[in-house]
Amino acid sequence: MLVKDIMHKDIHCCSTSNSLDDIANQMWNEDVGFMPILDKDDKLAGVVTDRDIAMAAVLKHRPLWEISASEMVTGRPCHVCHPDDEVHKALNVMGASRIRRVPVIDGEQRLKGIIGLKDIADHTGSGGKSKNAGGLTSEELLGTIQRICKPNLLQASA
Repeated sequence: MLVKDIMHKDIHCCSTSNSLDDIANQMWNEDVGFMPILDKDDKLAGVVTDRDIAMAAVLKHRPLWEISASEMVTGRPCHVCHPDDEVHKALNVMGASRIRRVPVIDGEQRLKGIIGLKDIADHTGSGGKSKNAGGLTSEELLGTIQRICKPNLLQASA
């Protein structure tokens, strides 16, 4: 099964010039916790999560309307996949990067969609090692979830 077969295509985005206040309001209105950020050329610059906004509110000691999306995404890696990738590749990106959603981009860095754990779960076989038509097993999905949820070194030592 390919990423393009199960990804969400109707994606709300913000620009690098938007403030975290703008992004938080859009997240609230759209009931999402993940916002792709596009640059002036409409190419993916990065993503901002609701957790990113909460941490910025505490750690930057500035109002959210004074913090731009650009400040949040510049210099941060953005893990992506492509529409023609196998869904297994998206699972590997999620597990290795410990993230639940991955932007899907084309060869020109333009956003084509988002694939998340729920999208993959909805297309996963229910019988442990039994595979559905897409070749995904519930064991593969569970393994990815375990990798994502594994405590980082700071949490493990606390």
